[in-house]
Amino acid sequence: MEITAPLGLRDKKRAETRAKLERAAVELVLREGLAHATVDAISEAADVSSRTFFNYFDSKEDAVLGIHDLELTEEAVTEHLRKNDGAGLVESIVKLLFWVIGPSITTTDLHALRMQVVKAHPELLSRHVTQMTRMADQLTAAIQTLLASDPEFAADPVQTRSASADMLLTICSGGVRVAVKEWVTEGSTVSSDPATTDQLEQRAIELVREVTKKIQ
Repeated sequence: MEITAPLGLRDKKRAETRAKLERAAVELVLREGLAHATVDAISEAADVSSRTFFNYFDSKEDAVLGIHDLELTEEAVTEHLRKNDGAGLVESIVKLLFWVIGPSITTTDLHALRMQVVKAHPELLSRHVTQMTRMADQLTAAIQTLLASDPEFAADPVQTRSASADMLLTICSGGVRVAVKEWVTEGSTVSSDPATTDQLEQRAIELVREVTKKIQ
């Protein structure tokens, strides 16, 4: 979904610093435990100041998971629509949400270590809920754009589409949360499997469809 462009020197340095902080956070938790992996300790291990840490993450938990908010620009949403042309609405929304939380489940070399932490501390997954709440306005606006392209919702008044977008965000984000929770609880291993995100997306879609079908 991202529209890629060559990174400038400043962007490269920011990406490197973020990666250092993420690795330091994960390794410290594994070595010292979650309680002892403080922001100060993570910053010291990454050789940056605590003030710099908060330029990248809101909390140590976000650094462990690799969570950072993405800007859902009009161009990004348009690209998402193009890439998912023909997809059902639930499928499209779930894929959008997985793009937002993607860093914590991508198959980098840090991923296996991160999953060890998440399996030991499943409460960390609540940070995804916090992130989606923080990004609710952006996500709702993006979903409204998706609804405007869906024949079932396109003719609805703007206010009605806005309410529908809020409801769909709640339902689909719940499906994503449960799918990831199941994956962690069941002890799935995904250290280098590129199909993992697809599997989680399909499970989330399945969960949403199963529940909504039963309550109709």
